[in-house]
Amino acid sequence: MPKRDQSFESKNTPGGVITGRAFNYACSFYDFANQKYPELKQYPPEKARGTLLQTAIIVSTLIMLERRSGGAGRNELHDDVSRSFAHAVRQRKLSAVQDLSCFLLQLNRGDLKADAIPSFAGLANVPDEKLVNSIGVWLALAVAKKPKLEEPDLKIAAAMGRSAWTSATMIVRMLQPKPTS
Repeated sequence: MPKRDQSFESKNTPGGVITGRAFNYACSFYDFANQKYPELKQYPPEKARGTLLQTAIIVSTLIMLERRSGGAGRNELHDDVSRSFAHAVRQRKLSAVQDLSCFLLQLNRGDLKADAIPSFAGLANVPDEKLVNSIGVWLALAVAKKPKLEEPDLKIAAAMGRSAWTSATMIVRMLQPKPTS
């Protein structure tokens, strides 16, 4: 009997919920955004854009969860997210998560282990709006494959940053335990 991919078994874990929902939200954003932002058509194919937005949603979710928990359980959650990617795409998606994490934390990517997601404790007191803007800039730079953003790119960056943060907020709400009566 063939060995089942570990991501299949982890899809109902918090990491699996985060990666799965982030993928779904990323796909739905581009369905909406292609109508509202025709400028998106000039960028690379949706597969690349979807991975980048999924990454932004995952990182945003991890930041929010770390803030709420004060970092408790962070390592286990980061490992769970890392393991929840399907084997065929794990390296590409984890690499994108590391790129955005290092961008936000101003870390050297070479300092990370191959499958590690760093702590976001250094971002605990950064205002949400600044994080949203930074995430949007990273997304627009990565999607546009440009060293510097121009005016139309900034509009896309703002929309993608807001979308990632809003999607992450919804995922965090899903993962929070329901109050018992």
